[in-house]
Amino acid sequence: MALQIRKIIDISLELDDSKFQMRTPPGFKKDMQFQMEVIKEHDAEGGAGQIVRGVHMRLHAGSHVDAPEHNVKGGKQIQDLPLETFAGDAVIADLRECVPGKAVTPEILDKAVGKELKRGDKLLFRTDVNKQYMINEWQKRSPYLTSAATQWCIDKGVSVVGYDFYHGVDEPNAPRVFNSSRTFSEAGVVTMPYLNNLDQVSTQRCTLVALPLKLVGAEASPVRAVILEG
Repeated sequence: MALQIRKIIDISLELDDSKFQMRTPPGFKKDMQFQMEVIKEHDAEGGAGQIVRGVHMRLHAGSHVDAPEHNVKGGKQIQDLPLETFAGDAVIADLRECVPGKAVTPEILDKAVGKELKRGDKLLFRTDVNKQYMINEWQKRSPYLTSAATQWCIDKGVSVVGYDFYHGVDEPNAPRVFNSSRTFSEAGVVTMPYLNNLDQVSTQRCTLVALPLKLVGAEASPVRAVILEG
């Protein structure tokens, strides 16, 4: 029986090199921003009448998935993760009450999705902060997960955690930088940063499809993340 799809909702962040930019924290060998360029014109001498573009980008540009190796040396890479990781049942947690810059606690998560969440679900955090990506004090407006909230997600058995806000903010006195995402990686939970448009999804439980590129030897991959509504 064919899958009946009534609507496809794009929850990916737009990649437009005239607008899109990324932070470059200390430790990078070089600043690789998203940039697209024409490497063959339609009317190139001796060409076949085709245009070809190339893209310079980090694997973490825009909506993407982070395999455990991103934070755990020797951890699983993209090619090690089953495709089922990136498609299936998802639940949206409305965390707008935590904006600007408040803590996401186990109590808040339990109120938001505790009755709906099942083991193996993908958990998507909605705040609408990414609607103003990189502007209007975007980082400061983003909430943060407490260590206890991170462990709550792990204990619930979620397979993916997706964010529509800057996920690099740590709780005060966190034991390490990117404590939440590192803890997820150590537990084998895939993170999916830089989502958008979760306000357009009409149901709390939905179907997510966010397939990575078939990369070998990579800790992350861009995705086109969409919600399928039947």
